[in-house]
Amino acid sequence: MQEADLRGHLLGCDRRSVGGADAAARAVIDRPALLGPLIALLADGDPLVRMRAADAAEKATRNRHAILQPLTEQVLEAAGHPQQEVRWHALQMLPRLALAGDALEQAFTLAQASLAHPSRIVQCEALTALFALSGQDPARRALALAQAEVALTKGPPSLRARARQLMLPIAMPLG
Repeated sequence: MQEADLRGHLLGCDRRSVGGADAAARAVIDRPALLGPLIALLADGDPLVRMRAADAAEKATRNRHAILQPLTEQVLEAAGHPQQEVRWHALQMLPRLALAGDALEQAFTLAQASLAHPSRIVQCEALTALFALSGQDPARRALALAQAEVALTKGPPSLRARARQLMLPIAMPLG
């Protein structure tokens, strides 16, 4: 697949279909230089193309985090995108980036803000990103834990389940 072919593979059908997202992800895995043009499609005028581009980018970078690093700014921008599918995939990619300083603060803030998004999937991915982005920072970890506690008491069932899953390693005694 060539750069010019990416958009064409992501067109058509409806929102219930991944279309050519899997093929686009495989193409990026084979040719990492295609990731930049794929990420650029997150700003496409067609919501189906944006959705599938986000899906393909997330899949292509699951085991190849380094290829995502040069696109940090675009991923951060996508994490605040109003389209839910773009946002949840970007939230999944945030922890794959080597972030520090202002970029880490921006990512953490975007994840926190996404907890108020109407999409339950976005909320779950936001909570997961908070935990992943908190790393060894005690203040961020405390904020992530506080959000998980809120989710456990006031969240919808899917968010409560994710909070329990994320807190399980904390509740389990070591060794």
